[in-house]
Amino acid sequence: MSARLRARSGQAESAWCSPLISGAGIVCVVAGSFVAACASVDDNANLEPEDTRVAVPDVDASGADGADGADGGEACTEDDCELFPAECEPGTLCPSGLFGAEPSAGADWRTRVESIRGRSAADAWLVGTLGMAARFDGTAWKTVDVGTLESLRYVWPASGGELAFGTLERVFTRGLGDGEGDPSPDGWTTRGAVTQPAGSSRSVTAAWGRAGSSTMWVATNAEVWRIDVDGTTLTPTAGVPASVCSNLPCKWLRALDGVSPNVVWGVGETGAAIRITGAAGESPAVEVMNPLTWSTLSGVWAVSDTEAWAVGARGLVIHNVGATFDWQVAEVPTQEHLHAVAGSSSSDVWAVGDKGVVLHFDGTTWSRVKVAGMGRRRPELLSVWVPEPGKVWIGGQGVLLSLGGKR
Repeated sequence: MSARLRARSGQAESAWCSPLISGAGIVCVVAGSFVAACASVDDNANLEPEDTRVAVPDVDASGADGADGADGGEACTEDDCELFPAECEPGTLCPSGLFGAEPSAGADWRTRVESIRGRSAADAWLVGTLGMAARFDGTAWKTVDVGTLESLRYVWPASGGELAFGTLERVFTRGLGDGEGDPSPDGWTTRGAVTQPAGSSRSVTAAWGRAGSSTMWVATNAEVWRIDVDGTTLTPTAGVPASVCSNLPCKWLRALDGVSPNVVWGVGETGAAIRITGAAGESPAVEVMNPLTWSTLSGVWAVSDTEAWAVGARGLVIHNVGATFDWQVAEVPTQEHLHAVAGSSSSDVWAVGDKGVVLHFDGTTWSRVKVAGMGRRRPELLSVWVPEPGKVWIGGQGVLLSLGGKR
């Protein structure tokens, strides 16, 4: 790996580069000393900093009008004001009701929505930091007591129930059998640590399962494996063995996705991109893809088994239609880090990222989408789910958005 990095980064033979474990970038060593170089290798950004503490605005500041600077802050620019209107309007993303207009109302602004998944537009789930979880029942989002204050990063609406976890040390399930101790008031139980294939890492970097399926794929810093659900039993399966991943870029994946049981797409750090084929069988194969970038890729959405979109650092949006090397870079109106992408079809794709940035692709052009009701806030947006055309939910730091404020 170090030789490849030298070749791409233009470092002298006496220097070598290695990805940081945190994904923050590349460390170069020259004559035994660290240098603050290799940021030039596409400036791999750490999109998940260890310190996630967030300063919450004062209550009396949240209702102020940031457009004219009357709240004591600087007046917004003309473009910024246009993209972040005060009032909700048709075609604009607006707060969906889970988080209140002030920090003291609704879900806590200090929590982050990490993942949104569902079976349909009338049956969706989300999870986040400090044990936050909520369910949409077709009418409104309502918070759910999972029975923990641990941060939850992944939620899977599986066949017969739901599964959520932040780490593999403890997972939480609903409708998938009994756990340890009494269920939470909303029926969630603690299942303890998940048994996993021998020798595999417990450092989860991505997890995904198709809604209503019996298999969830888990990526760690060393390999990709899966959890199969049989009634109330969670069974680990090798998936892609470490022996296969050892020489392939299926380490440190940041996102997984797919539309059928047989193909799983994955993207991650230093431009890693793979496609797992035969995923439902006993011997899945890995197709190594080359997106022609060293930038961190943080989100992937599979349109089909042969088409996918991926997003990442500094506004990178790339598109693949099945060819190993044929990733095309899209022109987008932002350079902010993008964290997630999802859609309902090839002509309805959404991407979200830092500073409240939301992008939409209509089949021809990527454009910015207005976000209303944020006041001075420009929250980090981390997750997006699109159950059907015209229906989209976007979650992030103290915010859950939907089109036109629809429930």
